[in-house]
Amino acid sequence: MAANNHLTLAVAGSRKTQGIVDECAAADRAERILILTYTSVNQTELRDRLARFAGDHPNIEVSGWFSFLLGNFVRPFLPFLYEGARSKGFDFNSPPQQYSKVEDWPRYFNEHGEARKVHLPQLAVRVEEASAGAGIRRLARIYDRIFIDEVQDLCGYDLEILNLLMKSSIPVNMVGDIRQAILATNERERKNKKFMYMGIWKKFKADEKSRRLKIDQRCQTWRCSSAIASLADSMFEEEWGFEPTISMNERATGHDGIFLIKSEHVDVYMERYSPLPLRHSAGTGKSFEHLGFMNFGKAKGLGRERVLIYPTGPITQFLQKGTVLKHQQAANFYVAVTRAEQSVGIILDTPGQSPYPVWVP
Repeated sequence: MAANNHLTLAVAGSRKTQGIVDECAAADRAERILILTYTSVNQTELRDRLARFAGDHPNIEVSGWFSFLLGNFVRPFLPFLYEGARSKGFDFNSPPQQYSKVEDWPRYFNEHGEARKVHLPQLAVRVEEASAGAGIRRLARIYDRIFIDEVQDLCGYDLEILNLLMKSSIPVNMVGDIRQAILATNERERKNKKFMYMGIWKKFKADEKSRRLKIDQRCQTWRCSSAIASLADSMFEEEWGFEPTISMNERATGHDGIFLIKSEHVDVYMERYSPLPLRHSAGTGKSFEHLGFMNFGKAKGLGRERVLIYPTGPITQFLQKGTVLKHQQAANFYVAVTRAEQSVGIILDTPGQSPYPVWVP
C-alpha cells in the first residue's frame, strides 16, 4: 500500500510545483493524470507551466479541490443519498449551517439547489458512503495517477476524502510544506480539527507509521540564501523532525542576509533596496501604512529579491529573547521570511539579544 502513496515535504523555494510539472513531462504520454490543488492561483500556474513543459501530453487535467469533489463524488452519485435530486451549481459564500442536521438537505444546498462549499466535503463523504464507493471506483477507471499540490491546505472532511484516495488503487503523489500551513480549505470545520494547519503533519506521520504513506523531505532551496534559510529553520523546534534546509543560492549582491531596521531608517531603506513590505494583517503596522504592505498570506507563493517585515508581538519576542513561536505564528513568519532571495529587513527599534545586525544608512 505504501508504494502507492507518496508525500514530498519540500521547503520554500524548492520548486514544488515545477517538480510536479517535470514528473508529468516525463510520464508516458498515454498516462491519465489528474492534478489537484486548492487555490485558483495555483491552478493557473500549473496550467501555464504544463502548457510549456508538457504540452504534448493530452491526458493531463488540472482541477480545483472543490470542483473535484463536486464533479466526481456529488454530481454523479447524489441520487444515492437524495433520491431524484441533482446539484444546480456551487455556493461559495454560505456560512456553516449549524442548526441543520447532518442528514438534512438544506445543510448542503441553498434555496437554488446550489451546493454549499462549507459543507461540500462532508456531503461528498456521505454520498460516497451511500453509493458504496462509486466515486472512488469511477476515479480508478478514469485516472492512472493523482497529484495533490499544496496538500497541507486540506482539513476537515477533505482528509476523509484523502483517506479514501489513499486506500484506493490509484497512486497518489502529494507535495506540500507543513511549515507554510497558513491556509485551510475550511477553517470553520470541526472534523479532524487536530490535523488542521501544521497539525496535518501528525496525520502524515501516523500514515507513514501504518505503511499507508511514504514521506521524503526535499531540503534544497534555490530561492533563499543560507542566512535566510537558517533563520527559517530556527523557527521550528527539533521535535518536528524537519531536516535542515540547504541553500543552493550562492549569489552575492552586496546586501545579503538578515537586518534589523530602526523606524527612523525605514523610508531610506525602502528607497535604497525596494523590498516587498510585508505584515501579518491589515491591523498591524499602521504607522507605516504608506509603505503599501502586503499581508503574509497574500504573499504565499511569491518570490522577491528582498522583503521588509513589520513583526508581530510574538515575532518581536522571538527575535529579542528567543521566545519560542507557537505553530501558526512560526508558519506565518516562515512564509514571510522565505519570500526573499537575498535579504530580509525587519522593522525593530530594540534588538535585545538578537544576533542580527542593525542596518545603518
